[in-house]
Amino acid sequence: MKNFWKFHPVNFNLRSFFYLSLFLIVATFAGFQSCQKDISSIGLNLKDRDDLINAIFTDSISINAYSILEDTLNTKNLISNYLGFIKDPVFGTTTAGIYTQFIPQGSSVSLGEFPQLDSIVLTLRYSGGFFGDTLNPFSIKVYRITEDISSTKPYYQNNVFAHSDENLTYKSDFILFPKPTSNVMLDTFVVAHARIKLSDELGNLFLRNVSQMASNESFKSFFKGLYICAIPLANNGSLVNFNLTSEISGIQLYYKNDTIKRQLSFPVRSTETVRISTYQHEYKQGSAEFVNQVLQKDTTLGKDILYLQSMGGVKTKISFPNIKEFKDKNVVINKAELVITNIGEDLNLFPPPNRLNIQGIDKKGEITAIPDYNTSFWGGNYDETNKEYRFRITRYIQSILLRDEYQPYLYLVTDRAAADANRLLLNGTNPTNNSSSRLRLEIYYTEY
Repeated sequence: MKNFWKFHPVNFNLRSFFYLSLFLIVATFAGFQSCQKDISSIGLNLKDRDDLINAIFTDSISINAYSILEDTLNTKNLISNYLGFIKDPVFGTTTAGIYTQFIPQGSSVSLGEFPQLDSIVLTLRYSGGFFGDTLNPFSIKVYRITEDISSTKPYYQNNVFAHSDENLTYKSDFILFPKPTSNVMLDTFVVAHARIKLSDELGNLFLRNVSQMASNESFKSFFKGLYICAIPLANNGSLVNFNLTSEISGIQLYYKNDTIKRQLSFPVRSTETVRISTYQHEYKQGSAEFVNQVLQKDTTLGKDILYLQSMGGVKTKISFPNIKEFKDKNVVINKAELVITNIGEDLNLFPPPNRLNIQGIDKKGEITAIPDYNTSFWGGNYDETNKEYRFRITRYIQSILLRDEYQPYLYLVTDRAAADANRLLLNGTNPTNNSSSRLRLEIYYTEY
């Protein structure tokens, strides 16, 4: 045992030296290899870390921004549809209408002998959403569509379909007092809905043409659908949201055979009918500042104030003209965050959008998602406390510097712009009264 312990320390030290030397060689080689990695991977997985050691901060990146009219938006077969009008002191007047098809309920329709009309009613179930003051009523007119609606074509917010000149509401001056959250009795149960009595002429037309109800396609060919539109009144209006594909919504035909009362429904099925939201904007009725920037295209006004509006309305173009100067400085972008501040005043009447979105532009000039989109640290939600939105666009900025994959400008839009009703006033790039909350890009970077 003594001889063993005398020899063992020597043997142990030689082995330790050997393994230590081997470890240092491997570590050095690995470190060299890590230095050769593509610089684009640096700083991209920081997520919500703010402990950016040795990083340099700047929020003075040059930004140009101005608001423009939105391009066309596909408004076909939305989950819900807005109806009404809103008079906005900044954006002018917006009117929302609906084109929709119907089909007969059931595969074989029989009205029995000598059916006599009782009434015909258009029922629309509220979805609960609204915009503006629902104490303000609006007039509704209903017209029969005379043009085919295709199930395969896209349709946009400014599409117009031919329709008859005859208003089909039972009263020519039908006024809707919106009650999107009030339940009303419907047959045997209570639900929030609007009922619009239609003309007897339409009801009798259905009774005379039961043969056209043999199939969904034959009925849609005979009766192409309804155009439901709002007519502004002498108030500031409101927009209310309806769920057309609810089992409550549709046309209800009430009739009787002798003394027996009967009912036939014509629903709006999500997979068998087409419904389209249409929005009309009268922007010339808006504020002078809005008209000058958005309609007259005075882009210099974006320094003070910028605008966003859903419903195929207004978006904001944001560009970074000097961002490539970072490329000459040999820097790595650790974190880049776009900060947008809400400066709207009447937040009860015009609440800010819950969420915004960003559209990138590729080399070909086409709209595309940027690489940060929909990641866990993407952002875009409204911060009510700070009245701002933040987007983490680190990968996008890094891609511009390294590979020129994207154009150095973005479009800022409202989320769900085709389906939601909202608008936003935001600080410009250099507002006169509040430069600390200006539209800005906050960057943490490391020099190498």
